[in-house]
Amino acid sequence: MLRIGDFARLVGVSVRMLRHYDQLGLLTPACTDEFTGYRYYEVSQLDRANQLLATKELGFSLDEVSQMLDGELGEDRLIEMLREREAALVEQIDADQQRLRRVRVRLLTMEKGTTMSTRTFTETNLPAVQLVQLSASVPSMEEIEPQIGPMFGRVNQAIDEAALARIGPGVAHYTVTHTGMIAAAGEQVGDAAVPDGLEPGSLDFVPRALTTTYEGSGIDGIQSAWQGLVTEVEARGLTPTGVCREVYRETPLAPGGEKWVVDLQQPVE
Repeated sequence: MLRIGDFARLVGVSVRMLRHYDQLGLLTPACTDEFTGYRYYEVSQLDRANQLLATKELGFSLDEVSQMLDGELGEDRLIEMLREREAALVEQIDADQQRLRRVRVRLLTMEKGTTMSTRTFTETNLPAVQLVQLSASVPSMEEIEPQIGPMFGRVNQAIDEAALARIGPGVAHYTVTHTGMIAAAGEQVGDAAVPDGLEPGSLDFVPRALTTTYEGSGIDGIQSAWQGLVTEVEARGLTPTGVCREVYRETPLAPGGEKWVVDLQQPVE
């Protein structure tokens, strides 16, 4: 028999928590000394304690934990509950990873002062471009950033299934609206028919634009590069206008690609 303090130490919880589980009927001591009130547990109860803590750690309520431990749930329902919890945890992890990425982007942006002086800006025109694409309307850039990669993935899958040849690099373009922006991910396939599931897109010739090139092992620094570009636009007494573009010259996702090389193109007047 184990005293409550020893049992608590082995399980990894406090004595107070064991008393709480006792009150709820989740983990009742093997016996209680009628004179001292000391609680004692059997070694065999360690298994139930471990199961209790494991299911609680998964986020189940104590009511659900009780049903699981006492076998009140059928196997099918238990599996269903575990699947639901798995999906919720995956969603939470994805959301946390996106928040972490945004924090890192903000840090890069705030620290950009040491790198902006080395960036090169070029004033040029932009060619007209025909695309097959997917687009989405979003309230902010934070909403579209996690989607752009998957959108390009779906576009390229449709192109491959249609056995079309690409005639130029992939292009993302952004149009600001009153409620947010319209973002599109597209590929250049010339005059070929638009594959099922995609939409046609076109970018007009732009007589004047300011451009710069982002290079990096990751894509997180691209927001900082955009801010540097717009800062340079203002410094030159120009005004951003029209549809801005990202032209993906190289990506680690493409065969032979080792880094991100992206032309950032801002029409100006």
